[in-house]
Amino acid sequence: MNSGEVLDGQYRVLRLIGEGGQGAVYEAEDLDIGAPVAIKILKREVADSPEFTTRMRREARAMGVLSGTAAVQVFALNRTKEGQMYIVMEMLRGHDLERHLHKHEREFGPLPVPTMIELLAPIVDTLEAAHARGIVHRDLKPANIFVLDSTARGRVRLLDFGMIKDLSASTPLTQDGYVVGSPSFIAPESWQGSSITISSAADMYAMGAVIYRILAGHVPFRGESLVDVVRLVIRGPRPTLTDKRPDLPKGIDRWVARVLAVEPQHRFASIREMWSTLMDLLKGWSGDFQRNSIPPRGSVPPGRGQ
Repeated sequence: MNSGEVLDGQYRVLRLIGEGGQGAVYEAEDLDIGAPVAIKILKREVADSPEFTTRMRREARAMGVLSGTAAVQVFALNRTKEGQMYIVMEMLRGHDLERHLHKHEREFGPLPVPTMIELLAPIVDTLEAAHARGIVHRDLKPANIFVLDSTARGRVRLLDFGMIKDLSASTPLTQDGYVVGSPSFIAPESWQGSSITISSAADMYAMGAVIYRILAGHVPFRGESLVDVVRLVIRGPRPTLTDKRPDLPKGIDRWVARVLAVEPQHRFASIREMWSTLMDLLKGWSGDFQRNSIPPRGSVPPGRGQ
């Protein structure tokens, strides 16, 4: 798309924000109300692909049914005159959690636990709502958690529902044998091929890996190659935190072992139980944490459209 182009008589394209192999994201203006929006559009070479159009349609639907959570607000799903599908959604200003962590660690050291809770509590709420609707994100990682510059309508957003698995859908979103996600945050069962059903336990594992990354300053499994990492994820001993952070409560290592368990059935029953157990552990901890730092469930403003 070109700057100045108007889609559907309503959205004027302003500039390219970013692009990948299958699509691109543009900043645009809603001419009806004068508000900034973001437009995610499929590239022409994949515009007719049933896989990618189905994925985009499900991404828009997932964001729609999760309205009122930290999911990005979606305004419209349409096609250009050339047949390219696009989503119109809220324009976000800020940076992803991975960049946020690197900057904070470089300038100030580890992210304080209360800040971690403030950022992740809305994401947990969003995943809980998604799981209740049969939706598994499957690509949870710091790069898909967006920290907003303004906190007027929530502090964070959960990005990229394009890789979701709809447990009620009859068609797959990816080709057989294709592993969805980022290596450091992929659950062990995801490496076992298309014969394994991926459940909400995979999102729970990924959230555990995100929390570990924040507290330890690095991902839970590290190796010189992808093969090394996968081998550790599937067969290696579960990592610990207290050897790196002796200030953390002793029970944190048992929590890590459970949330990062190899077998899904050995993890917590739900992402809510996982989070509540962690909050209970931290309530009795002095560290950089105060008892009244833990916000009650629902007290963190949910993500809404800007």
